[in-house]
Amino acid sequence: MNQFLKPEIISLKGVEDNSGDLYFLEESMELPFAIARSFWIIDVPEGGKRGVHAHKEETQVLIAVQGTLEVSLEKGEEVMSFSLSSPKQALILPAMYWSEVTFSKKAILLGFSNRKFSESDYIRDKNEFNAL
Repeated sequence: MNQFLKPEIISLKGVEDNSGDLYFLEESMELPFAIARSFWIIDVPEGGKRGVHAHKEETQVLIAVQGTLEVSLEKGEEVMSFSLSSPKQALILPAMYWSEVTFSKKAILLGFSNRKFSESDYIRDKNEFNAL
């Protein structure tokens, strides 16, 4: 079972020097699952939204590689928001949180998941999600 019961921001490990910065995720205390899938979202118009769904089992890690991502999450009465604007941090997004991600101009989202894609894991109807 995933140790992350609630969404949280984690700082990524990195090495910085004059030739450029290198940041990484490793299966460790920062990422307690093997990565089964990676994905990236690009070319979203400024103010455009992605996500707008929940996952039954899947946990994701979201990183703003460029620009700013405003992430709104809901679970029951709990409402949270996170602003991602640095590739030096990541948001751990556990299963069963309704998520909506608003993109700034030229924002790029890089994501990692503990599961391969399965449409059956998605809840795309908010009323259905709220009824669970």
